[in-house]
Amino acid sequence: MRISLVVGILLIPAILIAQKKKSGKFDRLNDTHDMLLSPWGPYSKRYAGISHIPEFKSGIRFDFSVFPGLYRYKPSVPHVLLQSDYFPWESNNDLTKYTFRHELLWKDEAYSDVTYRVIDSATVLVAIRCVNNTALPQYMDVNLMSYLDYPENYPVNTMRLSGSSIWKNAVGYQSLDFAKKGLRDNLVQDGWIAGEARAAEYIDGRAIGPIFGITKGNKVTYSIALKKDQLKGRISVLYRMKSGSSQTFYTGGLTTEALRLKGTGKFEQINIPYHAAKAGAQLLSFEAEGGSAVEFNGFSIIPEKEASAEIIALEKKFKPAITENIDAKNVILKYQEIAGYYGISWDDAHGIVREFRNDELDYYFKRHVNNHTTKTFIGNDKGNFANVYIRPVELDAHEEKTVYALVCTGKYEYVKKRLGNLNEIKNKVLQGDEKPVVAEVLPEGKKYEFSQKIIKATLLTNIMYPVYTANSYIRHFTPGKWYNSLYTWDSGFIAIGLNEISTELAAECINVYTTPEGNQNAFIQHGTPYPVQVYAFFDLWNKTQSKEALAYFYPRLKKYYAFMAGRYGSSNTRRLKSNMLTSWDYFYNSGGWDDYPPQVTVHEQKATKTVAAVANNSYSIRIAKMLRLVAQALKKESDIAEYDKDIKLFSDALQKYSWNDTAGYFSYVVHDEQGNATGHFKDPLSGKDHNMGLDGAYPLLAGICTPEQEEKLIEKIFSPQHMWTPSGICVVDQSAPYFKPVGYWNGSVWMPHQWFVWKAMLDLGRPDLARRIAQKALDIFKNEVDNSYATFEYFSAKTGRGAGWHQFGGLSAPVLSWFSAYFKPGTVTAGFEIWIKDQTFNPAQSEYKANLSLDQTTLARQRSLLVCMNPAFQYQVTLNGKIIKAESPYPGLLQITLPASNKDAALSIIPSKE
Repeated sequence: MRISLVVGILLIPAILIAQKKKSGKFDRLNDTHDMLLSPWGPYSKRYAGISHIPEFKSGIRFDFSVFPGLYRYKPSVPHVLLQSDYFPWESNNDLTKYTFRHELLWKDEAYSDVTYRVIDSATVLVAIRCVNNTALPQYMDVNLMSYLDYPENYPVNTMRLSGSSIWKNAVGYQSLDFAKKGLRDNLVQDGWIAGEARAAEYIDGRAIGPIFGITKGNKVTYSIALKKDQLKGRISVLYRMKSGSSQTFYTGGLTTEALRLKGTGKFEQINIPYHAAKAGAQLLSFEAEGGSAVEFNGFSIIPEKEASAEIIALEKKFKPAITENIDAKNVILKYQEIAGYYGISWDDAHGIVREFRNDELDYYFKRHVNNHTTKTFIGNDKGNFANVYIRPVELDAHEEKTVYALVCTGKYEYVKKRLGNLNEIKNKVLQGDEKPVVAEVLPEGKKYEFSQKIIKATLLTNIMYPVYTANSYIRHFTPGKWYNSLYTWDSGFIAIGLNEISTELAAECINVYTTPEGNQNAFIQHGTPYPVQVYAFFDLWNKTQSKEALAYFYPRLKKYYAFMAGRYGSSNTRRLKSNMLTSWDYFYNSGGWDDYPPQVTVHEQKATKTVAAVANNSYSIRIAKMLRLVAQALKKESDIAEYDKDIKLFSDALQKYSWNDTAGYFSYVVHDEQGNATGHFKDPLSGKDHNMGLDGAYPLLAGICTPEQEEKLIEKIFSPQHMWTPSGICVVDQSAPYFKPVGYWNGSVWMPHQWFVWKAMLDLGRPDLARRIAQKALDIFKNEVDNSYATFEYFSAKTGRGAGWHQFGGLSAPVLSWFSAYFKPGTVTAGFEIWIKDQTFNPAQSEYKANLSLDQTTLARQRSLLVCMNPAFQYQVTLNGKIIKAESPYPGLLQITLPASNKDAALSIIPSKE
């Protein structure tokens, strides 16, 4: 398997793309996985606030955080990885203005709302609103903290070279040839470069990892541009091996020496001579003899007479030069590793500048909260926080005051001048700071507005930098700040939530996990490889009808699907003769449900080679049906034929091998060593079917059940004796012997799979059941947020109380979809089988027209649409010119069930004349 690339860290401009209908801006997404936001944003991995990205190559980030507190008593240290009494409170749609609430005396007795507003690419205005709702006077204080943060694998060493010597990192190859094909050839974890390993002890923080040296014949080739003064010299190879091990690399091209590598457990350098006949591009290859693992960090090209390459310590230069001007109420910081300056100014007269020389403030700052006279606090000297300490902020009973600060960056003279503009900027902002335009909400949805505001702010501010993928550092929406990495499955739901906030951001979020034609990776995978991005795109299309999005994403999503369906590159998901798909070789989790009982047992029994879950076939069928609608729109007949073939194969496999009529569920399927299906997977303790739960009902979501199966599975999902609980749908049937009321997924209620079931109920023409799911989920979520201000991962099936990470956005994002679908006029919601070809609302949102295409691979059946309209009218609905009935549970919401048909249709909604 050959992988070819040219390595260079991408420098990504901080621009906003306009990706609405007919935007033509998708070319901006093609070369990046980044979110194209402002360089200022809530990107910190340490303390909540605002961060600035000075450049994208190093991964270094400047952070500015506000620590409000009760003076000399109780500081708020808003660590993003701890429950620290701060809460995402509000955000606009593009993260240029957002607020965190810092609770000082619960609940809202004394608090500070800190609002960060991006003025331009160089300037941020910070408003610190201090509120005392108690009957007693309160003294508050405000600490403005500035600091640098480095990426996790920031190198501890660098290579010092002399003269015209060249350092080449091993990852910067022209091609990498693996002698044996591997399952990961077209799906490298996290979208890394093939062979790449990352750790702080490597030069540049990266190397070719141990796997390269193990197999005989693995070969890596480099292109090196030599000048006339570099034609002769030595190549110094940097590597590390376990003590006592040995290996040989055979070189080719620029030199043909054999490198005899010996392991000491430490990094070693070995030299070989080279001699080029002429200047220009030269090839140099290394081929492994095989056997022992080698960490190949890279090599130096050292022309004759130049000194040897030397490994030296690389220090983090986090301590700034500080220029303070207390009379002018400002301070200027200069960090050695950043080209520009940073400045902070404030408008309160009681500010002093301090310094905390420590690597954390969670304990250290609290430990010194009573020390208000020292200016330099010397801790372990492994970090540095420049601190503006404003105190006291005196508040009478039931009084509030706002302190303002300005943060800016640029050249020294610009920063110095800009700091003097604080009052001018503040006054201009206050004069023009009208209340934000709030989308109209139906009266029945008003009670959910607060919880929707909080989940929106949480989803948007859960964005981090740097996260590494595909040879670059990116900004990335995470499920929560606790999750410092990519998450394929969760991020699909983040995109689904972003569809309700900003289709531009939703498209960028989908883009993070897709790859263009010719890329080594079929998609970007971290964790469960469930292609939720396809579902997010389907909703994106049904909202925008963007033909540019269609043309851009279809080949990417098709490639993603093809890998999961076993039809692309190194995929082995279709290795079983039964045509039951499995993804165990790529991740332990088939459907995002970590402790789902049969999944746990499969791994305990080491049975991943012979047991297949139901979800893989089911979601592959559904995705094939959705992509078929896309291919139909693009007139790609050969693709349609491929999807038809897959749909039939995967459906037949489920019906032939998986359905268990006794249990009333589709079962995990057991196979022999040759891949032939042999039976159903049983619970080893009770002997009952081990798939009594949502995985066992997943073919219902794929639309391939018989009427009898459909009836049984709907009863299982909505019966209080089975999956329906006081808090919604539980992942495991409560009557199953392996049901656990205190499990993680087993025994709890989560939002994501309920979203899939909700959509499926619309496809089945059951809007009553769809609304039951959404109503319960919105109520459970609202009750928790109203009480705790927390947006939890999951909820107790019995009590409805939240649990897990407390500022979770990812898998809880469907609550945004449900709120829009039922309470936001101008929202149209379909299941997975209605493709909205085009649509229009009139300005008053009292008239609607659409042309619809319907899934042709499912037997014609009734399907439902939700249309949220102006509540001031009653409505008449026509389909192809004929009046059809629509249910209206309350003014403004129409639940429209289409007659059973797979033919294209024209839908019209106008105010009724009655």
